[in-house]
Amino acid sequence: MAPRSTAWRVVAFSIVFLPPVWAQTQVTFYSAFEDGLDAERQGHWKAALAAFQRAAELHPAPSAAVFTYGNNRLLNYYPHAHMARCALELGDRSAATLHLKQSEARGEPASMREPLARRLQEAEPKTLSPQAAPVESKPVVEAPVEIKLPGPVPSEPAPSPELPKFLVPEPPKSKVIEAPTNPAPSPVTASKPAPPGPSQEPTGTIKPATPKPLPSWVWGILPLLLVGVAGGFFLRRRKFSADDKSPSFQIHPTLLGPYQVERVLGRGGFANTYLAHHRETGEAVALKVLHAHRWDDEDMLVRFRQEAKVGAMLKHPNIVPIIEASPGGGSEGEPPWIAMAYVEGQTLEAHMRSQGPLPIAESVDIALDLAEALTHAHTFGIVHRDLKPANVMLKGGRAMVMDLGIARVLDSATVTTTYSFLGTPLYAAPEAQKRSHVGPAADRYSLGIMLFEMLTGAPPFSGETPFEILDRHRAHPLPELKFLRKEAPAALVRLVERLTQKDPDLRPEDLEVVKILKELKETKS
Repeated sequence: MAPRSTAWRVVAFSIVFLPPVWAQTQVTFYSAFEDGLDAERQGHWKAALAAFQRAAELHPAPSAAVFTYGNNRLLNYYPHAHMARCALELGDRSAATLHLKQSEARGEPASMREPLARRLQEAEPKTLSPQAAPVESKPVVEAPVEIKLPGPVPSEPAPSPELPKFLVPEPPKSKVIEAPTNPAPSPVTASKPAPPGPSQEPTGTIKPATPKPLPSWVWGILPLLLVGVAGGFFLRRRKFSADDKSPSFQIHPTLLGPYQVERVLGRGGFANTYLAHHRETGEAVALKVLHAHRWDDEDMLVRFRQEAKVGAMLKHPNIVPIIEASPGGGSEGEPPWIAMAYVEGQTLEAHMRSQGPLPIAESVDIALDLAEALTHAHTFGIVHRDLKPANVMLKGGRAMVMDLGIARVLDSATVTTTYSFLGTPLYAAPEAQKRSHVGPAADRYSLGIMLFEMLTGAPPFSGETPFEILDRHRAHPLPELKFLRKEAPAALVRLVERLTQKDPDLRPEDLEVVKILKELKETKS
């Protein structure tokens, strides 16, 4: 079936893509026209004129909307008016006149021709009338005309003998002024050159050389080459997918270990959580699957299994237990995953979003459950590092901490060597910004911030960026809780202030926190 499927893909590719590709390789009038428009916008008038002439040769008839290929249309296809403008910009008035006549003859819009005609008329030399520039006329002396009469011509009279020869006056000579046979034109009036006829070629017009068409065998072999490349691409892609030994899970798993995955429960910064069921026992689990960019960290995968085993040792009613874990890999290329008990309920984050500030008694109960869970985890040396309302489940009046130990799994040697902040800025202890390893006091700081939010409806520090929020945790004092929640007991206000001290050594220990919260609970009850 695979070769047949590949063949159908190649055929479909050829049917869909080859005609447009083939069409684009041909010299087309609309591509020449678009080239002319581009050159015209850039002021390259010679190149624009050549492109418009090429377009007119391929498709002489102008149109307001001419079809190019398929349902595509080229709007305002008027090449002759554009040629007239290019010729006018090049100073070739006779060619511009010819192109304007062709534009008018082919019915191109007058709105395009009229501005060019005005410019053409303004570019012609001015003719001065005789009234505007009178010129002094000189009299023309006509040449004397000799008339020969019939009969003998009388001879000149002989000089008188009485007078000396030098005293005899000579006969008067007539002065003849000959009129020019070819008079030059007057400098005042210049003759207007006659426009070229329709059969004349405009002088100065640049005619591009017609490209030689490619041999027919080229067009015959081009589709074969394209089909071969497409087929090779699909075959290579299929072979690569079959031979690739990297993890195949990318978007949504279906089977991970003994679990059948059903749907997404949530997406986090380092993992996605899915609802899954054990294929043999039917037990529901929350399957946390690490993001793909952490799969190739061998040191982290080794520590992943070790820390998951430690997290599985935490057996407490206020801790969501880890059932088992897998570092991934294997024959099927599974991603790393952790299976936790599935708790049907609501997160503390969603509860506060819907309720706003919680009653004091409820706030104390939730804080006590969290404090007891943290005390148990800290006894095993496990620090949560990312305690926040989204990691707390509420079910049947009990608060349960999720993801205990998982944050430490991510804190492998590779991660801490190039340290980057790990946690949620709204609930992060100040020392988490400066140290790659933090102790139990960081969890107690997060508990104090959450208790403040439960009592007031909002966390104490906020900002436009995570860096601004972290800086306020480090340098800004906690807002006055006694003014924000006036009915809060003084002991509870004091506990929140101590838990949120900037110096971790000034925060109370786990057992003291549990003791104070129990006393407050008994007082309220």
